Amino acid sequence: MAYVSHELMEKTWQEVASRGVGPIGRMQKRHQKERKALVNFAYVHIFELREDAAGVGLFVFHVIVEVFSRVTPRPGKVRQSAIDRVQAQPAEELAQQTRQCEPHVAQYLVDALTEEDDDVALSEEERVHCAWVLQAVIVCLHRACERRA
Repeated sequence: MAYVSHELMEKTWQEVASRGVGPIGRMQKRHQKERKALVNFAYVHIFELREDAAGVGLFVFHVIVEVFSRVTPRPGKVRQSAIDRVQAQPAEELAQQTRQCEPHVAQYLVDALTEEDDDVALSEEERVHCAWVLQAVIVCLHRACERRA
């Protein structure tokens, strides 16, 4: 069962995209406090990319964390051991699992990483890397919701 609807995904990414620097900074700090293990995982892997590509990845990461903060039930704590299990999955299996458990978030991820009108064009390698990191985040958050359902 998906926790994120198409409508919630659209509303959330548009709302985050329209925020100014101050509100985005406060959102990021809240995510760092509430989702420390996920933030550490995502930042470590996304900062392996060049600066512009990392910026895209971080924006998409925070949109994903934000949308999950608006679902019912809210996701419980995501432990490092859960992240380790998810990231150990083969990339194609992780991609398939993401599409099955959260199709609207998975579609947002694809759209965000392949946006033609964006000022930053990601290389194929950067897209694949971001997708792997963010699919792991999506699956972890989905499972954290399942535990509370």
